[in-house]
Amino acid sequence: MDKIIASATSVQEKLKALEQSCKGLNQQEIEGVYKHIHTLGEDSLVLLNQAQKINFGNIFSDLQLFKRVRESIRELDQICIYLNYLNDRIQGYRGFLKELGFQSEKLIMEFRQRGNILQKLHLDTQDLSIQRQMIGLIIKLCPKDLSFNPELFQLMLIPFKCLQQQNRQDIELLDSLASVLLSQCDGKGEADQNQVHDWMCLISGIVQHAYEGNTLGLNILLSKIKQDYLSDLLISNKNYMLDNYFKNSQDTIKIFQGLTSHSISQEAIFIIKTVSQMFYDILKDQNDEQYLHILREVYQEFILTKILENLQMLQLTYEIIDLLLFYIIGMSSIDQEPFKRSIKLMVSRLTLNASLKFNTTDYITPRFQFLQMINYNYKQLNQIEDFHKIYKYFEEKSQEKYKYTQINKCYPWEFPTVKSQITPKSSLQQRDSKDFVGLENLTNTCFMNSILQSLYMTESFRKFVLQMQIPNSILQLTPQTSLWNCLKKLFTQLTYQNYGYCSPYELKRSLRQPYCNTNDQQDVGEFVHHFLEDLFEVTPNEAFKTTIGNLFFGYQRQIIKCYNCVKPQPNYGYKEKFLGIDLHFNKQNNIDIISMIKKAYEEEQIEFTCERCRQKTNKIYKSQQLLQLPSVLFMTLHRFTYDQNSQTMTKILTKVPFQFQIDFREAFPSNHLNSQDSVYNLYAFIVHLGKNSSSGHYICYARQLNKSDTWIAFDDTMISVFQLSSKQLDEELIVEESPYLLFYQNLSGQPLIFNN
Repeated sequence: MDKIIASATSVQEKLKALEQSCKGLNQQEIEGVYKHIHTLGEDSLVLLNQAQKINFGNIFSDLQLFKRVRESIRELDQICIYLNYLNDRIQGYRGFLKELGFQSEKLIMEFRQRGNILQKLHLDTQDLSIQRQMIGLIIKLCPKDLSFNPELFQLMLIPFKCLQQQNRQDIELLDSLASVLLSQCDGKGEADQNQVHDWMCLISGIVQHAYEGNTLGLNILLSKIKQDYLSDLLISNKNYMLDNYFKNSQDTIKIFQGLTSHSISQEAIFIIKTVSQMFYDILKDQNDEQYLHILREVYQEFILTKILENLQMLQLTYEIIDLLLFYIIGMSSIDQEPFKRSIKLMVSRLTLNASLKFNTTDYITPRFQFLQMINYNYKQLNQIEDFHKIYKYFEEKSQEKYKYTQINKCYPWEFPTVKSQITPKSSLQQRDSKDFVGLENLTNTCFMNSILQSLYMTESFRKFVLQMQIPNSILQLTPQTSLWNCLKKLFTQLTYQNYGYCSPYELKRSLRQPYCNTNDQQDVGEFVHHFLEDLFEVTPNEAFKTTIGNLFFGYQRQIIKCYNCVKPQPNYGYKEKFLGIDLHFNKQNNIDIISMIKKAYEEEQIEFTCERCRQKTNKIYKSQQLLQLPSVLFMTLHRFTYDQNSQTMTKILTKVPFQFQIDFREAFPSNHLNSQDSVYNLYAFIVHLGKNSSSGHYICYARQLNKSDTWIAFDDTMISVFQLSSKQLDEELIVEESPYLLFYQNLSGQPLIFNN
């Protein structure tokens, strides 16, 4: 049947063939027809619409058949057509929705990798009907359960940027989408999702949209969130928000302007006041000049120009009055010039409307309260004639003498002398074992989680990531460009979140193939190589590349010696960068790490044609010569080997005693290594649970660096703490819980240079 439709040369002929053969087909024929239709580009939409109208193949009667069919869907527009037909009247429709969700996620990842995600989602088009259709797809797929489709959750915020038409249809659509987002964050859906992660995605999206200046949708979304939720989100994730979004005055002002560009809403003012209070609290605690500078700039470039400049037109709520008092009275204690400017501006704006007859009590009273509060703190303002006049006017017009007690009392900012240097942030201090949190398993992602936790427990690397300055961005079009940004966000969450667990959704979607969109288990050793190589490649500048290189990458060169030559001379290869040392098992009974390291760099006899004597001979020996080891060294115990008899991969369960400290002078005594740089300590290792390579589970164990006998086990979302000496830890691990990847840190913190 699919061949008949394929042989038709026009859409009309294909439609005719479709209608004539709609009955009496087996599953294979039905599947073939749909798979062919999916390849037809724009023509596929016409054919799919007709196929659904005539119920071709009764496609929604068999979930397994539909699963095979949906795997060939190539466009999100095609998914929209299936959704238009699929509705609550079809029994068991939820399973079909999930299948469409799976395919949507797969397609979205492909589009992101190609850099055409916005085009494929039609979010860059001026055709509002197409935009609405695509947003309808998102709403339909993700009303309750986003666990099967996390990529869509990230993109659900995009329509709030794109639909800026203030008509009823757009507002209703965005309102529905906002409800979908909040229902997910409230945990009312079927999935057992981590609400901490979902709320973090939401508040981060709001801040990013404000940074981009997206107004209408942002106000709709903000209006549906309760203020106590906003308060909890911002305060409980204070350091995360400050480190990632409000890190300087320029970004902060841009976000504040975005929050108020459509309207100066109560929710927007609440966020601005909360963030401003964060700056002040940290300034008091840390005496950090950086935050004083931000407060000054926000006052000069936002409060005076955006809020106070429009004082006569604002609906003056308590939130706005509180914000103005916070800055005006606070800034007056450290800088009189902006204070004088604000008083002059305030009087000027209120004078414009003072004599208008339509001024009502609702207009007069809050402004009089505002003037009362400022006058309460600065009695000398009565000596300023213009201020005194405007104060008396509003006092007379106010029917009731409201007291300033209805507003939070404001005092001048009080803090010790601000230091010029920036004190270390708490995010860079060593955490206590009870504060660590786990990572959500996104289906067979324990390999990724164990590596991420190992890297997080690498103190020098964690500090480096948290200190990186990465620009704000609403959407990264390729996985590589967002890799550092996602890693920093995740590390920041791991640092400041003290309960629940974090989700590596965003980071996973930024990885290379196959890690970004597969649910298959992967080898942890291969993954760490690919992950660190990709990080190195997309590191923003050369100085950072040098730092990452010294942390994880060593250097070596190949040496070939031909003993067939009259005068054997070593032939040195080029200096090459490498990651980690591969350790292989041998037939010796006494296996230890040092002997395995030695074996990795032994000469290997090969048959080769010598470049000097021009003869093919087996008297040639090849080896790798170490030039430099990184300050952080990981070594892989290759436990999986191919069994010729069973033709399967089997696991070597031989126990290798832990070497908690390695002195490389023992492995390479002839290299005259510097004693200060030659000692490495084991600080983390990854074990593989299971007896073969096709199944099992990875767990990371890491030492609490300031407590040598405290080890933390990171088992996805579960965190366990063990008080064990090195010997006890070695004895506790059973054979099946085999150490597979070992992480060592040079005691000096520097790379180890070999003197060859």
